[in-house]
Amino acid sequence: MQKIRISLSLMIILLATSLTACGGAQAEPAATLAPAATIPAVLEAEALPTETAVPLPTETLPATAVLPTTTPTTSQPELPPTNTPLPEATQAATAVPPSINGIPIEQIVVLPPAVRQNVQTILANGQTQGRSATTFSKLGDSTSMNPNFLGRFDDPANVNLGEYAYLQPTIDRFKGHFSRYGVAAKNGLHSWSVFDPLWADKDWCNANEDVLNCEFRLNNPSIIFVRLGSNDAGAPSGYRYNMKQVVETSIANGVVPILVTKADRFEGEGNINNDILRELAAEFNVPLLEFDLVAETLPNRGLIPNDVHMAELVAPHDFTLPETMQSGHAVHDLIALIMLDELRQEMEKAGY
Repeated sequence: MQKIRISLSLMIILLATSLTACGGAQAEPAATLAPAATIPAVLEAEALPTETAVPLPTETLPATAVLPTTTPTTSQPELPPTNTPLPEATQAATAVPPSINGIPIEQIVVLPPAVRQNVQTILANGQTQGRSATTFSKLGDSTSMNPNFLGRFDDPANVNLGEYAYLQPTIDRFKGHFSRYGVAAKNGLHSWSVFDPLWADKDWCNANEDVLNCEFRLNNPSIIFVRLGSNDAGAPSGYRYNMKQVVETSIANGVVPILVTKADRFEGEGNINNDILRELAAEFNVPLLEFDLVAETLPNRGLIPNDVHMAELVAPHDFTLPETMQSGHAVHDLIALIMLDELRQEMEKAGY
């Protein structure tokens, strides 16, 4: 019994000692904690990804800051401000030249307000008759036949517009008709033979159909260049009568006639045929293309010596070259294209 008591006493002592040791451990300072608990906070921050550890507040970015992209900024050219003038070369390319060889364009391409108003009336009439707003025709002698008149504008390889690049939309609109062989342009055609069915192409024209009405039927134009008079000599009254009939027939068919003066004096020194064209243009308020006027700036009036045909450069119509502006053929084509461009704009005003 005594041994049991001693054992119990010993157990009580040991238990008390153990409890005292636990209480002492809780009272020790934090410095004695396990090393894992003492990792500095800065080390923990260094272990995080860099962009997360120090994020930039969005409000600190300037309003004009450019965020980086996968494309280098050097490959994206900056656009000039809207109030910055265009470079000088660009301005020259987009500006409309005010003259041809020093002659104001409005004196060559004669379209006063009354004519423009009448052009609108004729175009409207043509639309009721189903005329094509993308088609034009040519009425004339050998000087009007392809490729003598406008034909090169259907081949971009034969044209460099240079400062006349503003005319390109007109070339695009009427593409295919510059080099077209029509039935109303014939070698030796006179004003009086226009309405003679014997001059009409029997392969294309109907019986008793003249060249003008046959052309209207086949090509359905809204505009026609009229270049006649070199083969009409000695009968000015007859020339006036016939050309008046050409103008009236065109207007009645809803086709705008462009009367084109010529450089030659084949009918005599008085220039009577050109004067008749000017009178008719004013009388009927139709467009007048004054090649006779601009021909004064060309060598030999732009003609082959002792002939009615125009001098032609072998090179393409390169209007960046000074010599091109001395070629009768090239200048004649250029002013005709300018006239066509003016009428294209009148069409667009009317919604055609």
